[in-house]
Amino acid sequence: EMQVKGELQSATEHKLFGKWSYSDLNVSDTGLEGYITFRSMKSQVFYPHTAGRYQQRSFRKVGCPFVERMINSLMMHGRNAGKKLMAIKIMKQTLEIIHLMTGKNPLQVLVTAIEKGGPREDSTRIQMGGVIKKQAVDVSPLRRVNSAIYMMCYGARESSFRKIKTVSTQSTWDYYSKGLMAEDNKEMQVKGELQSATEHKLFGKWSYSDLNVSDTGLEGYITFRSMKSQVFYPHTAGRYQQRSFRKVGCPFVERMINSLMMHGRNAGKKLMAIKIMKQTLEIIHLMTGKNPLQVLVTAIEKGGPREDSTRIQMGGVIKKQAVDVSPLRRVNSAIYMMCYGARESSFRKIKTISE
Repeated sequence: EMQVKGELQSATEHKLFGKWSYSDLNVSDTGLEGYITFRSMKSQVFYPHTAGRYQQRSFRKVGCPFVERMINSLMMHGRNAGKKLMAIKIMKQTLEIIHLMTGKNPLQVLVTAIEKGGPREDSTRIQMGGVIKKQAVDVSPLRRVNSAIYMMCYGARESSFRKIKTVSTQSTWDYYSKGLMAEDNKEMQVKGELQSATEHKLFGKWSYSDLNVSDTGLEGYITFRSMKSQVFYPHTAGRYQQRSFRKVGCPFVERMINSLMMHGRNAGKKLMAIKIMKQTLEIIHLMTGKNPLQVLVTAIEKGGPREDSTRIQMGGVIKKQAVDVSPLRRVNSAIYMMCYGARESSFRKIKTISE
């Protein structure tokens, strides 16, 4: 009687490798429901080797079971091309490791990993007259799924090549980190999103929220109030030089870093300049115990000149006249003089430029 019951159940319920059911799978992102294929009877396969000719027409690969699509992606490139049985074995081992680690259906973890792994936005080039500019665009659902599958398989291959970890173990970590962690730690994820939305920290250490400028004339020129300027990593790649006064929108830490890159041997070495700035901030924090960004803001306030002289011609006589310095020039001068002084005083000396 139990044997007949088991036969009836296996006849009605489809399981991948006879172990993991398709019935309890769900896609939380409704836009991807038609592109992660497991609903139809054809896609609920026991063994992921349908031998379908999915490449013959556009969009036909949507009908390919999602597990088989992962396996096909694992076969690329070169030495693994065409070795489908090996790729199936890797996928089976990966699913078994996920099941042992989590106790859940590994297919659901895989579905969630594909959902979370693909990009939602991309950029395209648009030509208007003789000008070509980049425009942000939404990514189509099929491209999101394709990108997620490709990136996970590519990452697993690269990180396991000539390493102790096998490609199955590395694939497990990729799917686990994208899928299960997003599922189980929902509360922590929401908390992290709220925290990142409310508080931004430079290098994940120093907050912008408690900064203040005592000189009200410079408030609009030492930039840290806007959300765009409260960066985690000071490399916005903005084209601040294209128009006058546009550099006011550049985060003040990045302006210091750009000034450190001048001249000659350091030109263009932005990663080195960022490293120097990070070391400088850490030294300031160790010495003072205060937020080093506030120390930097105060240094910019105090470092720029308030007065300068200009030449005025009256008739045949040229004389010098005292003038107030504009706020932007005060900030520019302070940044330039601090960076120039640091470079000159550390050149061929024992002290590093960070110190």
